[in-house]
Amino acid sequence: MRRSRSASRSERGGSVVVAVAAMPLLLAFLFAAIDLGRVAFLGAEASTAAHAVCRCVEAAPSAAGSPDRLREAALEAAPSLGAAELELSAAAEVGDAVEREIAYRLHDDEDGSFAVRTLRARTRSVAVELTVRARYLTPLGSLLSEKGADPAFACTARACGSIDETARGGAA
Repeated sequence: MRRSRSASRSERGGSVVVAVAAMPLLLAFLFAAIDLGRVAFLGAEASTAAHAVCRCVEAAPSAAGSPDRLREAALEAAPSLGAAELELSAAAEVGDAVEREIAYRLHDDEDGSFAVRTLRARTRSVAVELTVRARYLTPLGSLLSEKGADPAFACTARACGSIDETARGGAA
């Protein structure tokens, strides 16, 4: 059976209509994938950088008072956070010294028993908060933002650690 020319033209027109109708939906999915992928990536990088800043403060507690040193430690661990369009802020807090007694058992091979020993440990807590603020890359981001607000998002990461002053000779 043979088709007429007018039938094939109308089918081509139908394909164009379907493509035009589907294009906004496909673009919305593409824009969402771009923006959400960037949010996830920057969140993971912020977490990596927060842990690096925490290690930096654990190694040199005086760095907690230096925003430049904290930023430098963050950028060493996550260089992608140094892009011009990103705002990076880091804060670290070192807690007061806490002394604890730790009991441990030591095995005596000669008589097969365990001797209980105590150790006095002195530690300081370290808390780090790192925030990365960035703008959305696509028009969909402005729809995700609040009305009248800057189309931007922030990823905040926190890391905790401790400074062992016992190892540094701080405990008596």
